[in-house]
Amino acid sequence: MAASTLSLRSLVFATYKRALKAGALTFSETEVHNIVHDGINYQIRYAPNLLKKPISAASQPQNPSHPTPPNPTPKANPFLPPNPALYVTAIPRSHYLVLNKFPVIPGHFILATNEFEKQGCPLTAGDLEGVLNVLRGWESDSSDQSSVQDEAGEHQCLYGFFNSGRESGASQPHRHLQFIPLTRPEMDGLWAKQVFGSNPGDNGVVEGKIGDLKVRYQSKVMYKHYFMRIHEGCKPEELWRMYITLLSLAEYTLHHPTTPADVILKEVDEQWDSISVTQRPMDVDVPFSYNMAFTKEWMGILPRTTETVYVVDQGEDSGAVVDGVAIKCPGLNLNGTAMAGMTLIRTRKEMDVVLADPGCIAKTVGGIGVPQQETHRASL
Repeated sequence: MAASTLSLRSLVFATYKRALKAGALTFSETEVHNIVHDGINYQIRYAPNLLKKPISAASQPQNPSHPTPPNPTPKANPFLPPNPALYVTAIPRSHYLVLNKFPVIPGHFILATNEFEKQGCPLTAGDLEGVLNVLRGWESDSSDQSSVQDEAGEHQCLYGFFNSGRESGASQPHRHLQFIPLTRPEMDGLWAKQVFGSNPGDNGVVEGKIGDLKVRYQSKVMYKHYFMRIHEGCKPEELWRMYITLLSLAEYTLHHPTTPADVILKEVDEQWDSISVTQRPMDVDVPFSYNMAFTKEWMGILPRTTETVYVVDQGEDSGAVVDGVAIKCPGLNLNGTAMAGMTLIRTRKEMDVVLADPGCIAKTVGGIGVPQQETHRASL
């Protein structure tokens, strides 16, 4: 890793402070609420300023009365080249770090490829080498607190995520993974981390295997998902094999949506010899949407069926007005932060509904993926 990443946390936060002062990024203050439902932690952020955030044309519904121009202007690629004011450092051998331009969490940054690579294609061993370098470089600062101050000293943990496919919350076609700095208590409170803090059979945690890899999930969460532990000396090639296994598991889940997750694990394990010999093309988009989550200790996948879910009726008036225009309730657009239990809500009306009923957020967020079977969840 480059010398500058030996103090990666300090570098990220120093760059963040400079960029914020220079106006190169826009930080949105949020009202944070922590909700616990059925033992699962959710962090809800009320962010009305995001109603003003620029929205990519690709993510907007097509309006038949305003057809797309025959030769629309190509969307600018923010990663080629990156904004110098947001650039953090190079990550050998083929990536670099750049700050998110519209953060709601200080220090939110991105790992992007030096050259254009498609977001929809499978991650490579090189991409995952970059992920490991970032995760390990971030925590290496812990051994030298003398150079780590303020936010950098407080945020000793890192949560990474990857969005792929139209229903995943992906917003840019250039390959990139995102990272959010967390404090130790914030990391310890993630329901995903707690999947590895309990024994299988306790607190809703279920464990199975695919070949020689152990897989866990939390049966109390209302959408299907799968996690694997990352051992301390994990090499990029090993992490890539885990990733490809999780991709196959996600694809099988989407093809068998009514099959309970524990049965899916058994069926995929039984068929793994034949499944694993099928080579997934690396230059073709993965034919489904999914999110990945990464920490230094574990990784997970969430197969997606929809990007936006609603806590009130779709199209209901929100009571909010932006630039003189009344805004409909936009719903919840979720990405890979869902596996951290994080959700952004942009209108007060939707926020009040969620705060009035703790079970509302669990049920609503459950709609982003393949449902866990009620009978299966109740029996565990």
